[in-house]
Amino acid sequence: MILRYPAYYEKFHCIAGECEDTCCAGWEIDIDDESYRFYQSVQGDFGRRLRESIREYESGEEGAYESHGFILGEDRRCPFLNGENLCDLYRELGEESLCNVCTDTPRNYFEYGGAREIAVSASCPEAGRLIYRSRDKIVFVEKEIEGELDFEESRGEILLAQSVCRARNEAVRILQERRMPLCDRISAFLHYAESVQSCLNRNEPEAIDGIVLPDCGCDQMGAPDREGEPADHGLLLGRLMTFTSMESIRGDWEEMLELMEKYFVSPENGGERYREAQRRWLAFLKEEDREYEYEHLLVYYAFMCLPRCVDDYDFLRQAKFVVVSFLMIRDMDSVWFAEKGRYEVEDRERMARIYAREVEHSQDNLNILTEDILFEEAYTVENLCRSAGAAKRGSE
Repeated sequence: MILRYPAYYEKFHCIAGECEDTCCAGWEIDIDDESYRFYQSVQGDFGRRLRESIREYESGEEGAYESHGFILGEDRRCPFLNGENLCDLYRELGEESLCNVCTDTPRNYFEYGGAREIAVSASCPEAGRLIYRSRDKIVFVEKEIEGELDFEESRGEILLAQSVCRARNEAVRILQERRMPLCDRISAFLHYAESVQSCLNRNEPEAIDGIVLPDCGCDQMGAPDREGEPADHGLLLGRLMTFTSMESIRGDWEEMLELMEKYFVSPENGGERYREAQRRWLAFLKEEDREYEYEHLLVYYAFMCLPRCVDDYDFLRQAKFVVVSFLMIRDMDSVWFAEKGRYEVEDRERMARIYAREVEHSQDNLNILTEDILFEEAYTVENLCRSAGAAKRGSE
């Protein structure tokens, strides 16, 4: 079997109680059946505490992947997360006692085409430090390991997976082409995704290798919309409609949305404030030579998300998700900089973490974003390119 992962994954380890955050609060914690049976067998006071902390999901309960889960406490904390942000279950019964979700988090696994890929989520502070604190391009490791996938794949599924993997690798190459401005890379990435999607729609994945990259840029993307309002602000409002409709996992997400609405939604001067915030933010980013952070952000999502199209043949939707994630975090960055007048690398990691927690770890939120990407005008390829080019125009 083939194993693939970003090279920084080899440095990853949980720092437990030293972490400034916790992955044991904010979302449901499902218990796999094997762990559930083990928890039922634990004796003594701790065994009673275990069983009193477990609930059975109702049949068909939305968002449930297993039959049981832990009963969450105040602030949706795991009942075994103590005041030192350490796990009592781990301390009492050892690492092997943890259920699958606790063992795996913050890792994301995806298996296809005879390969297992591992991404480590930016919702984890330690992962964020690995992703964003190097200026070097993210590189990926691929190696043969013992073992096989737990499911069989037909020859057609394997050929599709191989084509999609090569398309993902080409998409990453485009996003890391530092001779091009970032917004031009995003434009080329989206138009490449359109070409890949055309091959998949024709059921010709083998044609992906023959795609010739289009000559795309942002220079012609500054036209106003029909009401005369600059398109970048109108599209921001469209994106905010999506994100404000999502459930909130943590209060810092709500605070960011409120700050964006305060600065950017005012009918009197919201558009002007948005353009000014983008202009100042881009100038700061250029002065600090930190555009590579957005490259890493895009590559992080491209590596993790694009291969998932083997399940639904929708490579373009996944590519749009990559760009929408960049746009939302960029807007969060600009309003944070406008409010605070500074932006440290820790702020970059925090913004990426806030977004990842709310979107990556909530199936309900993913469903909302997926539906809007498919049907809302703000998420056409043309408008995503316009939004990506907005910051470039603001700096000219």
